[in-house]
Amino acid sequence: MKKKTQHILIACILAAALIVIAAFAVTGITDDNIPPDPAEKIPENTDSQNNPTPNTIRENTTFINIHHADGGRIILYPEDPEFSAIETECYEQIRCINAQMKTGFSGAELDAMKNNGTYVAINFSAPTTFETSYIVDGSPKTITIDEAIFFFYSEYELMIITPMQNAAGVWGTSRDRGELKKLVDPIFQKL
Repeated sequence: MKKKTQHILIACILAAALIVIAAFAVTGITDDNIPPDPAEKIPENTDSQNNPTPNTIRENTTFINIHHADGGRIILYPEDPEFSAIETECYEQIRCINAQMKTGFSGAELDAMKNNGTYVAINFSAPTTFETSYIVDGSPKTITIDEAIFFFYSEYELMIITPMQNAAGVWGTSRDRGELKKLVDPIFQKL
């Protein structure tokens, strides 16, 4: 009788193990997407209650990427309190474009500039068209962009860079970065 109980117990343990393995296989849970243990909580770079994952990029949502050369990045979404004022200033920077610079950057060059630079970038959920102050053939030039990058503290401070598939559009603006700096300085202090 004792041996029969041991066999039943072993069979139950094996059946339970197979059920757990099958559950993982059916739900697609792997070691890569098991939620972290509460003791291993991933630190966040923001106090924002509205954006619980500040460095995660959401698809189909306009967002603002704030990056500091000394390290740290924060992503703002429309529900974040700082978003609206920074977005408005980015739009004003774009509206004040007054020239196209006769220079360009490869994707690799732009990636290196972004990795080592302090900037604000606004990424649009869909290509967005702006009317600028740049007069071409007697009319304000309109540009359609996916992203606009505004560097601080570098030789690129008077430029707006708009990445495209094969190269980056580079624009001059008549608006300085003073207001944009004032808006993002409190965020830089948190990084």
